[in-house]
Amino acid sequence: MKLMTYKELLPVGTGLIIFATGFGLGAVYSNLPYDYATLWSSPADSTAAFQASFDHYLRWANVPARVHYMLHFVFVIGLVGCLIKIFKPTEDTKYFEYGTMGMLLLSIVIYLSNLRTGINSCFHNQWGEVPMETGINVIAASQFFIVVLLVGVLVLQGGLYYAEWYDKQLKIEFYEQNPDYKEVNGEAVAITSGADVKKDKKDKKDKKKKKQ
Repeated sequence: MKLMTYKELLPVGTGLIIFATGFGLGAVYSNLPYDYATLWSSPADSTAAFQASFDHYLRWANVPARVHYMLHFVFVIGLVGCLIKIFKPTEDTKYFEYGTMGMLLLSIVIYLSNLRTGINSCFHNQWGEVPMETGINVIAASQFFIVVLLVGVLVLQGGLYYAEWYDKQLKIEFYEQNPDYKEVNGEAVAITSGADVKKDKKDKKDKKKKKQ
């Protein structure tokens, strides 16, 4: 059975990245009703809004550990997709791929350093030197930065797809207008005519005879 080539594996890497990014955005979106009331608006009863947000994140902290493991597994899937794509990047795509992995890693770091810490603070009801309201808003602001990074991942992958599609269209147009060329290993190579091949063989034979 023939194995997949690296080029055929690249769409799999893209799919894993898009899946992990979409899942992460969905997880953040589920918190938006609570974050919006505390960070982006000024409700009449701000105390109730912060308490609702606190209760929400407290439930998140109290869910079974396997629920958190599922989210962490999705992170790993996204990183596997990035590793596939940066294994042999081309000069044209490497900055897209490195940028994608950098943004994904940074979003994971923010999750582990800010969100997990904030959730644990909700669980223990200990906020250090800041009040509970500030701690809740740190969680909300951290998720906003995660959204910015994950949207950046989608923009980079979308830009890469468009760049590859546009390059392919240019090549198709070039080869249609220049039938004497063909693509070999990604480069345009002039097609040698049959007469030229025969002439080359004849020249080689003549050189051998002269040497003899």
